Amino acid sequence: MNALSSRRAKRVILTGVAGLTAITLAGCAGGSGGGGEAGGPLVLYTWAASEGDQAQWADFISGAQAEDPDLDITVEGPSFADYWTKVKTRLSGSNPPCLLTTQAARAQELGDLLMPLDDLIEKSGFDIENIDASMLSGMTVDGTIRAIPYDAEPIVLFYNVEAFQAAGLELPGTEYSRDQFISDAKALTDGEKKGLALAPGIFIPNAWSLADGVPAVTEDGELDLTNSDFVDQMQSFFDLVSVEQVAKAPEAADGSEVSQQAFTSGEVPMLIEGPWMYGSFADAADFTLGVTIVPSTSGEAAAMTAGSGFGIAANCDRPDEAFAAIEALTSVSVQEKQAEARGIVPARIEALPAWAEGKTEGAAEVVEALLADATPQRTTPTWNQVETLMTQYGVQGYRGELTAAEIMETIQNSVAG
Repeated sequence: MNALSSRRAKRVILTGVAGLTAITLAGCAGGSGGGGEAGGPLVLYTWAASEGDQAQWADFISGAQAEDPDLDITVEGPSFADYWTKVKTRLSGSNPPCLLTTQAARAQELGDLLMPLDDLIEKSGFDIENIDASMLSGMTVDGTIRAIPYDAEPIVLFYNVEAFQAAGLELPGTEYSRDQFISDAKALTDGEKKGLALAPGIFIPNAWSLADGVPAVTEDGELDLTNSDFVDQMQSFFDLVSVEQVAKAPEAADGSEVSQQAFTSGEVPMLIEGPWMYGSFADAADFTLGVTIVPSTSGEAAAMTAGSGFGIAANCDRPDEAFAAIEALTSVSVQEKQAEARGIVPARIEALPAWAEGKTEGAAEVVEALLADATPQRTTPTWNQVETLMTQYGVQGYRGELTAAEIMETIQNSVAG
């Protein structure tokens, strides 16, 4: 499981399990109940191994059935980690499913499996104008939309409000420059007690780089780690440990929960993470949770977004029915329900107020500012290798033993070779 998926898995709150009676869950081995039987249920093939996953899809489908009472969907699928390989096998078998899920970060990888939706969007009159543009961009492969997103999660910086106030610091909001961030982090650092918690891997450094508009992958899907601008961004992130000394170098074996627990325990007052963690952090922390942008050089808000959506299998012979199901699954009411119950940032702009409920003052304004200038996390089919190598070599970058240029060249050459 890569850094994104491990983080995303933690956001699933195990609520609504009783809602599983609202749908039929097909066996996770995936042998029965395909998508091609006229009049039968549509099959949604997705990550569905855990109770939390199953509860989430039950909530989606029960909400969609409120929009369309005749909607009939069964769910099957493996764990999140296994989904990306098993979906290819499942679609080549007998009676394949019609509905699939994908992350924007993995849409390029699944592009051949997903039907272009542009004609169905036009035919149905589906309104895409009110869906987050960065997520639609992330779901676009070879110029055509392959999935309709249900969430749009801009990576944010969480902070301990009381720690900032105790240090006499101004609380950051929709603007936060890197110079000010480093100044604040130094004021919050006291010897071994650092201002920022870090996790290994490339997910968070990539969000740091995209806050300045510098991607790791080109728009045509090519890995571009040795681009001088990206190298400079990675070096500035490594320097938070080796030069500025406002964070400790993570260990390669650390999971994301190590930095998360350091933050929620009050040990470290700042952490860069996805907004889907808000509910978990608020439950675990004894302090007021602040939310601001990932610092940029200019101080202006720009985000790396992560998100998932529903697509149609390229070999589905019921595309009109499948798209009607997607319309219901991604409706405003369903996204509002998901935002309220699970804390996801909805992809539909009209549903954003539902996410703001129960959040600290200013949190929703930060998310809105970030979504106004957002870029999806783009990956390549070799991204798991990139993640693994960054986890391995990044520790040496934080410690100042290797430069970002050396590490990025090593990863680029290893993956390309």
